Amino acid sequence: MRLYLDTADREAAKDLLSTGLFTGVTTNPTVLQRSGLGVGDAPDIYEWAVAAGSREVFFQVWGENTATLVERGEELRSLGDEVVVKVVASRAGSAACAQLSARGIPTLLTAVYAPGQAIVAAAAGATYIAPYLGRLNDAGRDGIAEVTAMHEVLRATGSATKVLLASIRDVTSMVTLARRGLDCFTMAPDVAERFFAERLTATAVQDFEDAVRTMSA
Repeated sequence: MRLYLDTADREAAKDLLSTGLFTGVTTNPTVLQRSGLGVGDAPDIYEWAVAAGSREVFFQVWGENTATLVERGEELRSLGDEVVVKVVASRAGSAACAQLSARGIPTLLTAVYAPGQAIVAAAAGATYIAPYLGRLNDAGRDGIAEVTAMHEVLRATGSATKVLLASIRDVTSMVTLARRGLDCFTMAPDVAERFFAERLTATAVQDFEDAVRTMSA
């Protein structure tokens, strides 16, 4: 199981990363903008994320043609071995993903909304694809069914490409898809905190601590 934090906010990420439960952080231009950052901040984000325990740090390339995307992907990868290069699943992006993957650079094809795009990602040698569950549902589509179909396509064809689910709004959806075999999820820190918000567990912790204090009295 690989869990990631979808944020560029150092303060929001550091305590969760310190648990050792999260593999790393994922970002894109929108995530950077929400944190008041830009693409030029990638080196600093990479430095603190790795120092905090990230084993993978995802940065997204930008540009209107394949050559530019490849060039920027190589620049981002030069930050360090933990970088995974994200590329949007357009025609130019998919071609760039294929070139970067052929050069041994870990890649993620992002903004994937249809099972057919999983076939393209597999052909491109992408390490991951990132379907957006919440946005699929917002568009009136059955996000769980669409993502399940992507996972089934990849597994049935023997592809090494994995689904890294994004745009997650609740733990229940992750449980549903984990039961279907997905094992990579990226989420906002506030969603991640919900893993630790089980009321009955909190009650059990208090009961155990009370018992210890009683025995020590």
